[in-house]
Amino acid sequence: MSTQAKTLEQLISELHTTNGDLVTSNNELTNTVVGKMGDINNALSNAQSSVADAVATADTRISDAIRTFAESHADMRINYYDRQLFSKNNLISDHGLVVDPTDETRTEWLQVPCANGWGVNTYPHHGGLTKVHTVSGYSYSPGYSETPQYKEDWSRSYMQFALTNSEANSAEINEVIESNNIPLVTVGGWWNGARVHTIPCIKVNGKHPYSRLFFRLVNRVHYAVTDAQNYEPQNIITHGGNCSFTVDRVVNYPRIPA
Repeated sequence: MSTQAKTLEQLISELHTTNGDLVTSNNELTNTVVGKMGDINNALSNAQSSVADAVATADTRISDAIRTFAESHADMRINYYDRQLFSKNNLISDHGLVVDPTDETRTEWLQVPCANGWGVNTYPHHGGLTKVHTVSGYSYSPGYSETPQYKEDWSRSYMQFALTNSEANSAEINEVIESNNIPLVTVGGWWNGARVHTIPCIKVNGKHPYSRLFFRLVNRVHYAVTDAQNYEPQNIITHGGNCSFTVDRVVNYPRIPA
């Protein structure tokens, strides 16, 4: 079986057709690539815009946070005190500090005395963070010097503070603390240096909001007592040592939650 050879003109015509198909395919591919590049450029542009917006938003939020932080710490309600040194013995003899009738291991709440009476009252925000700045806070265990140690006195006296209505009495303050499970820090140690302590700002309903700093003394079983868990704190007046404290100021931050 024989086939007829194609003429030169036929071959040239087929070549033109094939070349045209290649050009068309190349153009389609080029258009596709250009379209994809455009899509990529648009996506990059949108992404860059989103990133720029996010950075601008973050900068604004950071600036707002810094401003809010500064304002919250700058807004303070301060009770100023005159840095008098008060000891257990002095407070009992000169300021009428007495045992809490419901618990002999602690005293009643008493206002921290201030000789000049200036700056000791404020209108605090009861939901705000409150700090007492002490110049000193000394506590020791007299039983350490006994022979044998802690035979007669195994207690150690500490201070506790609360900012509350100046008209409040000790029983009312205790009621608010106990009914709301308000934690109290114990202040005092061998190192008799300045410290800052977080204290509660207590609101007694029905009382004028004018507030002052109150304190009480509490006895704890000294941690060095052998089998301390088997002992109970003793009477606050007769045991626990002559603790002492000095107050510089109380700062209430109304914009910072307690």
